[in-house]
Amino acid sequence: MKGISPVIAAVLLIAISVSVGVMISSWITHWVSSRTTQASSACVTSTNYRIDSATFRSSANEITLVLTNLGSVGLYGFSVQVLNGTDVYVYNSTDPKLRISPNITETNPLGEQRSAVIIIDIAGGFHSNLGNTADQIKILNKACPTFSAETLTITKE
Repeated sequence: MKGISPVIAAVLLIAISVSVGVMISSWITHWVSSRTTQASSACVTSTNYRIDSATFRSSANEITLVLTNLGSVGLYGFSVQVLNGTDVYVYNSTDPKLRISPNITETNPLGEQRSAVIIIDIAGGFHSNLGNTADQIKILNKACPTFSAETLTITKE
């Protein structure tokens, strides 16, 4: 009896392996994509917070924000974007110029219906006139990075 040649057998095994690999890869890609989309939409539907007030105090050269969590997701890792028409200044939770009270971390997030005070020290350097020129403030968070809160109302004292 004659069988198929070893070369043809090897080519057939490689072709079958590649075909199975492509099918599994396609299935895994689709599965991960659907899970990521579900998690992202759940994040957005459960996350809600607002900026209750934004105040620039020229005497202290700082911007004070009061933020309230209205959603069911615990918030942490805040970053603040201050826009003044031409520039965007970004302060994140590790920046020494940004202070958050109470101390909010991933293990101690800002819970539902709780508020936090965020203070940005803008004294010194190119930031010193930011409080007078700021016209929009946006707050983002690491718990749900696709959601943000913003205000165009900045009280100047």
